[in-house]
Amino acid sequence: MSEDAEARRRRLRRRKARLTFPLQFSTSSPKEQRRKPEERRLKERMTLAKPLVLMMLLFVFLYLLASVASGGGGDTPVTVVVEEGDTLSAVADKLEETGVISSSTLFKLKARIEGGDTNIKPGEYQIKPGEDADKILELLSAGSTFTLSIPEGLTLKQTAQKVEETSGVPATEFEDAAKRTDYGYPFLDDPAIQTTEGFLFPKKYELEVGADASHITDRLLKQYSIETQDLDFAGAQRQFGLTEYEFVTVASLIEKEAANSEERPLVASVIYNRLRTGMPLQVDATIQYALGERKEKITLDDLKVESPYNTYTNPGLPPGPIASPSRDSIEAALNPAKTNYLYYVLKADGKEHFFTEDYDEFLEAKKDEH
Repeated sequence: MSEDAEARRRRLRRRKARLTFPLQFSTSSPKEQRRKPEERRLKERMTLAKPLVLMMLLFVFLYLLASVASGGGGDTPVTVVVEEGDTLSAVADKLEETGVISSSTLFKLKARIEGGDTNIKPGEYQIKPGEDADKILELLSAGSTFTLSIPEGLTLKQTAQKVEETSGVPATEFEDAAKRTDYGYPFLDDPAIQTTEGFLFPKKYELEVGADASHITDRLLKQYSIETQDLDFAGAQRQFGLTEYEFVTVASLIEKEAANSEERPLVASVIYNRLRTGMPLQVDATIQYALGERKEKITLDDLKVESPYNTYTNPGLPPGPIASPSRDSIEAALNPAKTNYLYYVLKADGKEHFFTEDYDEFLEAKKDEH
């Protein structure tokens, strides 16, 4: 084959290749080919829009977090009590229940994001509804509280001394606040009640630093309401014919007289048996209260002290409680043991009493123990 013929064949193959090349890649219709640039432009716009959408979602999220404390607003703070061992969830629920925040879920989320879920300290906090969530977390983390421990069986005066020692509130200021009865609790509505003696519930409290005498008094009264809300005062009233105030008075006598928790219902039975038979109660603790001081030994002259609280010379119950009773003593006053006992004598070990219905046995036991 000549070189010219070979050259012509090569040129022909190249020409065919140029003609067939576009056909190998142009399989779509002209309409589809026009649509592809539009799809590319749409994808480009969506790609650019994604960050903007994410930013908007983040803005909404941050706005919701910032508004978790919008519980309606208000100038009057509410009391939120954080107990030892309360979890973040428990605290958030309390904040929502009291109207401080609108969403416990968002509050918990914010606290966890900012690391405030492990810093919450127990205490009693005064927080305004609608307060900023950051301020709430700051307050709960600061733990600006003090501990006030009120033992069982303290008088109002003794409680005032405890308050002064712990909080710095003068005892006289607390006494004045505790002598008022206008705190809005139904159990204080009895006209016979002149002070809050007997209702200052014994317990360990976490109170906010700076709490004044009225606030502390109110907190102790609130605890009495909480502790006794499930007790059957109405049933006991039908059985014994006493008012709630008189039951608290009985409970205060039990608190001061019982040597241990187990014998509280027995002491209660002696009190009711004596009331029923018209015997004077002759409770030594009422003499101590009338004297206004604690004495190791009560003398015969002490038993003659002129006071409505002297249960040796006055029949029936004293005019009011002589101390703040525990819940156990209140329960014993409402549910005394069924006995015929009229007397009891403290045994030599001081850990329990000897109970009897027989006067001669009482005298014999008194001689043996003394």
